[in-house]
Amino acid sequence: MESDISLRYNFKIIIGSFVILYGVVTLLFFNFYRELALKDARQEAVFVLDTMNAIRDYVSIIQRPLVEELKEKHGLDPDFFDPRLLSSSYIAREIYNIQRAKKNINYDYSLTAHNPLNPEHEGSVFEKRILDDFKEGKYKEYSKIIQEEGTSYFFVGLPIRNSHPSCSKCHIASNAPKGMLEQYPNLGLFESKVGEVIAMISFKIPVWSILTYHTKEFVVGGTAMFVVFTLFVLFIYKIHKKDRELEEKTQMLMISQNRLASMGEMIGNISHQWRQPLAQVGSILVNLELYSEKEKLTHEKLSRKIQEANEQLVFMSSTIDDFRDFFRPQKEKKLFSAQEVIGQSKRLLSVSLEKFGIEVEVKIEKNFRLEGYPNEIAQVMINIINNAKEAFLESPQKNRRVLIRAFVSEGVATISISNNAGLIQESVLEHIFEPYFTTKESGSGLGLYMSQKVAEKNHALLEAKNTADGVCFTLSFNSFS
Repeated sequence: MESDISLRYNFKIIIGSFVILYGVVTLLFFNFYRELALKDARQEAVFVLDTMNAIRDYVSIIQRPLVEELKEKHGLDPDFFDPRLLSSSYIAREIYNIQRAKKNINYDYSLTAHNPLNPEHEGSVFEKRILDDFKEGKYKEYSKIIQEEGTSYFFVGLPIRNSHPSCSKCHIASNAPKGMLEQYPNLGLFESKVGEVIAMISFKIPVWSILTYHTKEFVVGGTAMFVVFTLFVLFIYKIHKKDRELEEKTQMLMISQNRLASMGEMIGNISHQWRQPLAQVGSILVNLELYSEKEKLTHEKLSRKIQEANEQLVFMSSTIDDFRDFFRPQKEKKLFSAQEVIGQSKRLLSVSLEKFGIEVEVKIEKNFRLEGYPNEIAQVMINIINNAKEAFLESPQKNRRVLIRAFVSEGVATISISNNAGLIQESVLEHIFEPYFTTKESGSGLGLYMSQKVAEKNHALLEAKNTADGVCFTLSFNSFS
């Protein structure tokens, strides 16, 4: 039973370890796809922002100089200004709005600048801090998960540099066209040189939106991983099941071996139990024959001798009943007392113990009641007493004594069986409950091993320890009445 518990316990540990491993791998798997999704989002963001910067560069390098050329050739009014042609910020924003309207894109694009002409480009404290860092050269690119109003966003920022002298011309009041001054009357001082950071464009998208891009991969990958782990668990379960079946077969073989050994011992005990009453019946018959030959067989004598013979036959029948009850399989638990099981064990071994001069003393200090299989508990006690008998046969001890006690101590009901047949070496004592361990030449090494298993089946703990002049075995029960 202990090995069954151990197997179940080990199997639970293995399954628990696999569940933990599965959880860890799933977490790593999720984090991998999360990082992959963020990496893809960053690449997309950089692509979008680089495209916006390219639009700005096109306006600064190509489109705005072309407008200036047309002004010089009198193709346009010198004071002409229209942000739809000359403002790179305006054009980039409008392209973003068109994309958002057509593609239903779910990211936010914005421009941040210090003292911007358009108040919409003022930016938040966070965006201004990143812009300052860009100006100081701390970053070439900035990306981070940020929190806004309880929502996680993936933020990517890129710097905007002054890419053409035309930027300075338009942003200085003395050089700006009249149309621009009319639209932006409060032009500030624009001292930026070509190549310097003048603003920042940023890309912001909810993290959950990024993860939905990879939902299919995550579900497919997670399902595949779940299937693999399930197959592993099923494989381990099949191995565990085969191990349990093998353990059960081994256990049954051990039980059969132990039972055969016990039956041989019990048959020997039956022969001892019957030898004296058979001899007594034989003596009665001889006496009846002698009385008959001498014609002294009276009705009174015949009745008395028949009664004596019947008493012996009743004793023999009672002996058979004891052994039959002992070997009868018990499928259902029953209530029994400590005194009952101790008495049964003593009766089955009484003649054998008397033959070798072994006195059995019983002390019922507390006749507690147990629920279980009394024959199995009796089998445990018989195995222990038989071991004591064999120890006595190898011991010079003349005053051979076995003490059986039933008592309750600290809430634990106990049956103890002690003897004075001498001590067991400590190196041997710690192995006596192991299967096939024996110090006898003809021993099977199963008696005490099976006794421990039977005790565990009956929710009892079987232990052994040396005393002053022998060994004491204890059967401890936590559940009793």
